[in-house]
Amino acid sequence: MREMTVEELCSSAENYFQSKPEVISIMAKPFSSTEEAPKMLEYMGLLLSGLHLGKGMTVLDFGAGTCWFSRFLNQLQCKTISCDPSSTALEIGKRLFKEYPIIGEYVSDPVFLPFDGHTIDLPDNNVDRIICYDAFHHIPNQDEVLSEFFRVLKDGGIAGFSEPGRFHSLTPEAQREMQDFKVLENDIIINEIFDIAKAVGFSDISFKVSLDADLSLKDYHTLTGRKSPWNRESKRKIFSAIKQEMTNHTLFFLYKGDFIPDSRIRNGLSHVIKTDKKSFEISKRETLSLALKISNKGKNKWLHESLNYIGTVRIGTHLLGENNKLLAFDYTRYDLPKTILPGETFFHNIEVRFDREGHYTLAIDMVSEAICWFEDLGSLPCYIQIDVT
Repeated sequence: MREMTVEELCSSAENYFQSKPEVISIMAKPFSSTEEAPKMLEYMGLLLSGLHLGKGMTVLDFGAGTCWFSRFLNQLQCKTISCDPSSTALEIGKRLFKEYPIIGEYVSDPVFLPFDGHTIDLPDNNVDRIICYDAFHHIPNQDEVLSEFFRVLKDGGIAGFSEPGRFHSLTPEAQREMQDFKVLENDIIINEIFDIAKAVGFSDISFKVSLDADLSLKDYHTLTGRKSPWNRESKRKIFSAIKQEMTNHTLFFLYKGDFIPDSRIRNGLSHVIKTDKKSFEISKRETLSLALKISNKGKNKWLHESLNYIGTVRIGTHLLGENNKLLAFDYTRYDLPKTILPGETFFHNIEVRFDREGHYTLAIDMVSEAICWFEDLGSLPCYIQIDVT
């Protein structure tokens, strides 16, 4: 870091990828090595869990390299922006998407964004999440990059990092990489990073812990509280394994303000819908206006607009006839006036018309588009009886 500028280190990253005689192995990550795959998959899972990803979210894959992680994020129906200082790496990423496309349709075409070492070429408040997988320890100007992360993240957004530990630069592999390729293999010092993060505006930090330990049956029963009481030997073994893992690897998350999950995430969606009157008699083609009182009883905010409508919450209805026979599952949809926060109650009128006589039941529910109906998660629809003469 003392000897090379940011621009020179970016050039080193480009030279690194240009020097690869074949690229299939780095395109195949995380399945390019039987030795590395278990840990890479474990870290990926913990990273995805801590980021609270939702379908349709925009995710910045920073230090994306050959964009292999971006491909899996696209498979999860996220919109990805793959950012890297190496144009060669990004070209390999484009080849990866072309030769090995995801199963199904893309929510949005993947974006490939060059990085100049200083500025991320995105507007303010542009992305829902940032993933930095095994890349931040290559960054010499952490303050500048974290400031950019904060700028491009939306309020309530999360940046997740999977990085080596506090003594990474001293390992033989890191020493060899620095000597042979002139790339930075820095240590991850959490206190220093969080001090910088707080200074640029991040509000909090959290961690995920992996446990890489082979347990005996006795250890297993000790942990689960069955057959054997907690003993010092098992306690020492387990905490020693946790300490060793956290020393060698760091999984952490930075928060831009309070994290409130939204309607692109299933868990936490709940409503109560009420109306003063539950039965009506109307004539054919008469417009029936229903005044609804709707409360967000869950922990997720309801989006009223989103990418491709994914996770947009609407009032939806099912139409049932005699003997509760389903006539139309997706009968009508009604947009919300705005984003609805947890605990918020609002009033909304909907209108329905019928062209045929008969007795009908209108089931009124909330739906998060392309995610789920709230009834599937336990909320009760509001049932209206309608006689059409």
